[in-house]
Parts: sequence; structure tokens; C-alpha cells
Amino acid sequence: MSQRLNSIEEVIHSMDARFQPDASKGVDAKYQWIINGENGKEFCIHVNNGAFSILDGRKENPDVTFETDEHSYLRLVNNELKGMTAILTRKLLVKGNIYLASKMDNIFK
Repeated sequence: MSQRLNSIEEVIHSMDARFQPDASKGVDAKYQWIINGENGKEFCIHVNNGAFSILDGRKENPDVTFETDEHSYLRLVNNELKGMTAILTRKLLVKGNIYLASKMDNIFK
């Protein structure tokens, strides 16, 4: 990704271009994002064996839930903040299947 993404909506619109189908082969998981802040958003990404869809709002029983603030989310997406650093500094809360959570970096570049 060469251009910085400056809003959650830009990130969502860029997902088709950043999606790596081969990295999601064999994965069937729902990734819930809860992004807090003035321009926050809640959405769920359903990755299913080489394809994905984005569902608006909170979904029941996601495999992984990520919760963060808008600023940290944009820094994560733009590779200005590493996921492990965000977790250790409590900028990113992760609940659910940690193995599936770790796959997100490879599924969306």
C-alpha cells in the first residue's frame, strides 16, 4: 500500500485491493472491529476460504473481536503501529481466537 489511508471509510474501500485470497484459503472466520472515537465505526469482516464480505454493525459470536480507537486503527492499517505493540500498550484489545487474529496481517496487506 503506497498511499496513506486517512479515514475508516477509506480503509474499508481499500480492502478489495489489499485482500490476499491465497492467505485466506481454509479460513472461515468473522472478525469484529469496534473502533471508538468521534468517527468510530463497528463492522465485521467475514473471511471465507478466499473471499470476504463486510457486514455493518456488531455481529453475534464473532471468532475475533478487535477494539481500538480511530487514531490507533489508522496507525495500524498504515503500518505506523505494529499489532503486537498496540496489544502490549493496550491500544488494541483482542478477544477470541488468537490464532485467527494473527492471520489478519497476511489476509489484508
